[in-house]
Amino acid sequence: GEYRTQYFKEKDRDFTLYPKTELGSLLKETWTEKKDPVFVAESLFLIEKPAEANSPELDTELISRIMRSISSMEGIEYYSNSEKKMKTLYIQSYTVDNLEDKNRISDKVEGSADNLSIYAFQEDGSFGDNYYQIDYRQRENEVSMVIRLKEPLKYGLITAVKANNLVFNIDVLDKGDYLVMYIGAKVKFPAISLLENKLNKSFGSRITALYDWFKISYISAKEAELK
Repeated sequence: GEYRTQYFKEKDRDFTLYPKTELGSLLKETWTEKKDPVFVAESLFLIEKPAEANSPELDTELISRIMRSISSMEGIEYYSNSEKKMKTLYIQSYTVDNLEDKNRISDKVEGSADNLSIYAFQEDGSFGDNYYQIDYRQRENEVSMVIRLKEPLKYGLITAVKANNLVFNIDVLDKGDYLVMYIGAKVKFPAISLLENKLNKSFGSRITALYDWFKISYISAKEAELK
């Protein structure tokens, strides 16, 4: 199932669907800008574990690895509302060493993700080249990631979103037989009607794409384990 809320240009809207855990509650504090976001959206998904895998064992290590596998987002598709067809969301996606040198490095998937900060590059089908900082936390049965835009997002010649004005929060909670996946987005962009229509739809479809990416990675890893 999926539960979704989405607000556009509504005052004082905040996240409500996040898991009421230590890590989930921290996600309310991730918006650091003085001005409020104009777009607030969140979704809560339930992911059933493959039937043969239903056991009390936690998959936290696997979940943590998948959430750090930035390169596996490459080629992920989303449904373009404007063009009524599937399009590639991330033409390229990988971890970089820092925001000065921007050299590609392999995904940092070893050990725990707790308190890890990484940088990522994504060539976006709609918005060109983007750089993000991603901050992770990990507990026994839960992993969270906060994806923050670090360089302006361009739409053609327009600066659509300034640095730090786009934050995606992801939290995956392992409940034994199933996972709860939470995705929350806050974005601030200028009041230009062309941009508003484009961005409103675009960020909604990105939430779905992030869910698809994680779910496909997780289910295929579990099925490979069971073979």
